[in-house]
Amino acid sequence: MENEVRLSLKWIDDAMADVESSASTVLVIETADPRREGQLVDYLLTNFSHVFRYHPWSGLEEADRSQGRFVPVTLSAGSGYEPGLQNECRELGGALRHMDRLLREQERTALVLRGLERPGDGLDRNADLVHALRAWAVSGEIMASKSVICLVSSSPLAAIDQTTLDRASLVRPELASYDERLDIVRKTTRQARMQIDEDRQRAIALATAGLNLHQTQCVLLKTYHTTRAFRADTVKEFKADHIRRSDVLEIEEPQVTFDDVGGYDAVKKLVTGALIRPLEKSEQARRLALPLPRGILLYGPPGTGKTLFAKALAGQISLPFINLRTENLFSKYLGESGQRVRDAVRLIEQASPSLVFIDEIDRFGRRTSSGDDGASQETMRVFSQVLEWLGDKKRQSIIVGTTNVPNHLDPAFIRPGRFDTYVPFLYPDFAARQQILLAHLGLQGTRPRPAMDEQSIRQAVVEVAHHTEFYAGADLELLVTRAKQKAFEANCTAMTGVHLLAAHRDYCVEVDARKSLENEYRALGPVFANSLDLLAGTGRTVA
Repeated sequence: MENEVRLSLKWIDDAMADVESSASTVLVIETADPRREGQLVDYLLTNFSHVFRYHPWSGLEEADRSQGRFVPVTLSAGSGYEPGLQNECRELGGALRHMDRLLREQERTALVLRGLERPGDGLDRNADLVHALRAWAVSGEIMASKSVICLVSSSPLAAIDQTTLDRASLVRPELASYDERLDIVRKTTRQARMQIDEDRQRAIALATAGLNLHQTQCVLLKTYHTTRAFRADTVKEFKADHIRRSDVLEIEEPQVTFDDVGGYDAVKKLVTGALIRPLEKSEQARRLALPLPRGILLYGPPGTGKTLFAKALAGQISLPFINLRTENLFSKYLGESGQRVRDAVRLIEQASPSLVFIDEIDRFGRRTSSGDDGASQETMRVFSQVLEWLGDKKRQSIIVGTTNVPNHLDPAFIRPGRFDTYVPFLYPDFAARQQILLAHLGLQGTRPRPAMDEQSIRQAVVEVAHHTEFYAGADLELLVTRAKQKAFEANCTAMTGVHLLAAHRDYCVEVDARKSLENEYRALGPVFANSLDLLAGTGRTVA
């Protein structure tokens, strides 16, 4: 299959252009895709006279074109052994020292290094590699021999340090282009002897956006072996499983819409006009050169439904919902946080257009104090990377961020062009509280409806809504859950309004504290809610 799928060679051509321009003899290829690695080896076998590869498990190997495979490189075992005794070159230092002479003396020699990510923070384990790459990167002899060294790694800074990386040419092959994925879809469906029309093939290729070549093939084969069919929705489900393994991103196709979000009509109206209608009427928006929002910032007290609203927005516009898990972006190891951010951004843009949700965006929306320690420097690097991504004119993703403290965000972070729509989410008003209760009871939206006496429940909803001012959506959801528990404990076959009223009597919030907190958010209105006439869901004008 690998020979039949048309793979883009542009990334290799760009990499070799660096070598030919004498920028460096060392290429660092940042990829976790074995198909890209195979593509590189095929290119080297075609264009170089001698091709070697090294992996800690298999040792140093050389391409034997007569046999069509790589064979172990054996060296003399030394004077202490019997004549003719050979020793496979498995130890890294010995393999590098052996290759040093060949790279300098043999014309057009290529060495591929793999599997050298160090465990934990043991950089000293790769000291020989660091010293060799630094010497080879600017070696006139190696440049003269037209030789090249390729380090293939999914995380280069887990194999070498930043100084060594700076002396190399860093290459980041794209995950898998649309044309490459479409070729894989066509080849896989032919192998399965299934007739799928061109429109379905293209829909499946679109559904695999954000996967590399190897993952695309795996997802397609898993889809077929599981369902004996090729369906775009099943492909999306298995794709989400692959992306979730990164621990940094989660991708899903939201099953909720605005009907599942009670109240907040002002917010729905604003977002509908700024985002949903331009997407629905894309041709008219294109003629008027109307841009989509670059970023939407939702701010307000905890529990008011910001996350639910973001998912509902993605469901409303039928875009993939990507959750950027900020808690897993930061690492204690120097350079690793920046690497994770770069990987996440690249994956997001490959899977876009999409809606990217960043909860508690203030995790990296603030500059730290000017400390010289590694942690401060790492935080500043992440801040700068995210800032650059948000301001990238080519960015296809729509960012929806949430925060409880918008006034703590750096001004550069939330300027127009990065975030241009600011939406306050305060405590819901009376009408919104009714809608939220009805939604959690399954009387509107898509949530399951429990067995109930609907008439008495609806009457109780009105009464509870009257007495729950300054309750957040999360509080109202918990009230419904407690009402279900009371019905279950009473061994009832159906819920009634009595259970909901009893749950309300047993639950209370600190109203004075929440009233004070809302006033603090209202005071931020003129700064952050400049595109709204009303504070979201409260029905009260901005102070």
